[in-house]
Amino acid sequence: MEYDAIVNKIGGFGKYQKIIIVLLSIAPIFNALTTFAMNFTFGEHDHRCRPPHDQEGNESLHKQIYFENTSVIVTDHEYNVTKCSMMINGSETKCSSWVYDHSVFVETIISKFDVVCEKKFYRAHFLMSHYLGLLVGSLFTGFLSDTFGRKPLLGLGIALLLISTAVRPLIPSLDVVTIFEFFNGFGSVIYYIVPYVLATELVGPKHRLFASFCVYFTFCIGCYILLLLAFFIRNWEHLMLAISVIIGGYIIILLFISESPRWLLSQGKRKEAIAILQKIAKTNGENINLSSEDITVHKEKNASIFSFVKALMKSKILCMRLCIVALNWFALSLTYYGISMNVAKFDGNIYVNFGISSTVETVACFFCLLGPDRFGRKVFFCSSMVIGGLTCFCTIFTSLYASESLSWLTITLAMGGKFFTTIAFFFAYLITAELFPTVLRASALGLCSMSGRIGSITSAYIGELDSFISTQFGKALPLIIFGAVGLFAGLLAALALPETVKTLLPESVKDAKTLNNNLTQEVEHVQELDSLKETT
Repeated sequence: MEYDAIVNKIGGFGKYQKIIIVLLSIAPIFNALTTFAMNFTFGEHDHRCRPPHDQEGNESLHKQIYFENTSVIVTDHEYNVTKCSMMINGSETKCSSWVYDHSVFVETIISKFDVVCEKKFYRAHFLMSHYLGLLVGSLFTGFLSDTFGRKPLLGLGIALLLISTAVRPLIPSLDVVTIFEFFNGFGSVIYYIVPYVLATELVGPKHRLFASFCVYFTFCIGCYILLLLAFFIRNWEHLMLAISVIIGGYIIILLFISESPRWLLSQGKRKEAIAILQKIAKTNGENINLSSEDITVHKEKNASIFSFVKALMKSKILCMRLCIVALNWFALSLTYYGISMNVAKFDGNIYVNFGISSTVETVACFFCLLGPDRFGRKVFFCSSMVIGGLTCFCTIFTSLYASESLSWLTITLAMGGKFFTTIAFFFAYLITAELFPTVLRASALGLCSMSGRIGSITSAYIGELDSFISTQFGKALPLIIFGAVGLFAGLLAALALPETVKTLLPESVKDAKTLNNNLTQEVEHVQELDSLKETT
């Protein structure tokens, strides 16, 4: 009997699965907490030069005008100070010390390490370190999970998150803090991928979409938890410690999560797998006795990198398809992370902006459940890419022709871009898996995921372009670039990619090349057989 048939027999979505999915769905919260915390730990600080002998700053510090070009009187001496320089005895001198506005943040990494003026671009390096952690984590998580098991990797992930989060506030070096951010990114991606895999392997095929939705939905909940923590904890060091305490509590929950029976069976550990399956059946109220002979497990042999390239070279269609899908992954990550990690740069209150951004993502998550099978995955994916790109690109008009009082229009367009990008991201994995044959599927997903990580790394530097162009257009320039890339990628996908709804997963290269020709008829035939079985 096939593994999926066994799962359905013992209760495809019974009491046991519901409990475990609830426990697993807590883990992606940590992904949101540790990833988006940079909006607050690296929050923008108003600042100005600290004149000589001005050790305590000035009581008028909280007045916005004080951070513009102005004169400061310290011990009977008048200094004309700016954000990065001051006039002393008629000559301009670069700052060596700064005074910061504490009305929004008590302290951030910026104020602790003086990441301003010539060092302001260091924020991009810090983000890149996190994204490199995501990239390396994406490359190795699958291998480590398949080699050592799902549960041990959850233990590794929580160790990386705990150490990188709890220790960073104690480190006096910005370079070392940045290195720890790499390990934070590594652990963060583990705590999204592994719970997703475990959840989908525990339930029957009919409930996998719901299981994946639960994992993604709790990621959105994590954004709201972060918002509350950051609102009440304005010191970045205390915020990091609070997040580490929350993460540490999950160690107890790990004790109640079992290893994946599917993975145990794939490793030949049938005794342990059957014991867990029997436990699931008992919890679900099913009285079933299983033996090793009852279960059949098929091991798929994925293509090596050489055979993968060879197969692509033989098929121009698949080669073109991979390039287009990889470009869309690049555009998705570029836009999603470019907007999500730079909400502090939008006009208005950072907490309001982050709350709006989180709500947009949550609504988009629910929207993904509406009618993709009815209207087609390609329609949902490509239209989301195109509309999201258009909304971001249109910020060029609000930045050039709208007054500063209408800056909310730029924010609205940016949030619209994130809304549609989130929808497209939801379907990216599914569409990629459905476009390539079994022997190439894992490699194609890996390459596309890598392309997406390169997009997120690129977004770190594009997001800092406003540091060089200090105008309204400069503020919107990153969004314009995000929109142009997304629009181009979406149009290519609409013109060249086939529809995959109501098609079987292609097994061979020939099947993949002829999508929409004969697979739809085959699915309809299978559906007819299923309906006959149900009636009998």
